[in-house]
This record gives sequence, C-alpha cells and structure tokens, in this order.
Amino acid sequence: MTQISSEQVQAPEVLVSTAFDKAWRFVEKDPLLAHNHKAVLHSRLRASLECSIRNGERNALHLANEAIRNLRAQLAFSTKQ
Repeated sequence: MTQISSEQVQAPEVLVSTAFDKAWRFVEKDPLLAHNHKAVLHSRLRASLECSIRNGERNALHLANEAIRNLRAQLAFSTKQ
C-alpha cells in the first residue's frame, strides 16, 4: 500500500500557503531578491506557485524551490532590460 503524505492531499489554497511560507523564508534573506519591493515579490511568488499547482505539482518543497527559481529568472530578466 502506498503512503500519501499530507502535502500530497492538501487543497490548492493550503498548498499555495504552505509553499509560499517555505519560499518566503528564503526570499526575504536572499541578497539577490530581498532588495526588491515586497509587494512585487509576493505577487510573482504566488503567481508562480499557482501556475505550478495548475500544472500538477503537489509537493510543497518542490513548489517553493521552483517558485524561487522562477522569481530569480524573472527579476534577472527585468534588470537586464
């Protein structure tokens, strides 16, 4: 019998919140990200998490890590323009 972790059965809203909290603890201390406006960081982080969940990801740690990677990529791209 396969065991299912609580992260795999969480509602999308709870999963976004859990993953957001995990990611935010990193983002707010990351020297490459923390200097940006919090509202922008929050918005982009949440949008990335919601997109990943729509695509089927259900692991909060994977969601958080992917959102951080996306956030870094978005902000690196926007500073180059």
